[in-house]
Amino acid sequence: MKARCLHSTLAAMLALALVFVLLPGMAAVAADKAMPKAAPGNIADRWVLWPKAGQEKEFEAAVKQHAAWRKNAGEPFTWVTYQPIVGTDLTYYVIRSDDHQWKDFDAEEAWETKAKANDAYEQQVGVHVARVEHFFEETDAEHSQWIDSKNIKDYKYFGVYSRRLKGGSRGEMAAALAKIQKGITDEKWPYHYRLAWLIGGADRLRIVIPMKSYADMADPDPPLRKVLAKSLGSEESADATLKQFSSSFEDYDYTVYAIRPDLSTQR
Repeated sequence: MKARCLHSTLAAMLALALVFVLLPGMAAVAADKAMPKAAPGNIADRWVLWPKAGQEKEFEAAVKQHAAWRKNAGEPFTWVTYQPIVGTDLTYYVIRSDDHQWKDFDAEEAWETKAKANDAYEQQVGVHVARVEHFFEETDAEHSQWIDSKNIKDYKYFGVYSRRLKGGSRGEMAAALAKIQKGITDEKWPYHYRLAWLIGGADRLRIVIPMKSYADMADPDPPLRKVLAKSLGSEESADATLKQFSSSFEDYDYTVYAIRPDLSTQR
């Protein structure tokens, strides 16, 4: 739409290892009732909007109105809105639609043209917006351990770690990540996370951690380092793998977002 922190050990996991959407909302998948539903995709559409100073209340009212308009107009996408609750900038909103295949964007674009959705956005929301950024986000499903889609509604907060990949470091990062993921899988580490690459701007990896409450921000038990040490055979091997991963990145950032169901597409 135009428009736990993770526990400190997971922060280390990012800073040292598993280092997005911004955050999650689930996209609607169109399918004939007589046919099996299409498998969800791994692409998200992500808009970041900054309201004009002093127009925050008007902006929120406009987003709510526009979300209802889009649903009533038959839009194929479903949108979820998030707002940061920690960090140096708390003035923006993230509005995103998840679980798409690339071909879904052709259908969305066709609907936007037919419904004149861009005109409606400019009239209802755009007049209250000072700045807009737009990204796609591609989930790395192989290295993620995400929530079952039917349970996403149980989560209220999402911690997002973001790091920019150093030039020429993708191979080293991928090799370390494979070891980390194997350790997590071998030891059946119970925590949920999603890795995704931001499309637009710098080559940036985002890790999203879902949380039901502030209590979920406590340190994980067991911590990632201990999980890796058991899988790799020693603490030295675990430390070397974490260092290999972390040295592939720079420009570390972390934010917690709260979901705003009142500003999202109503089911």
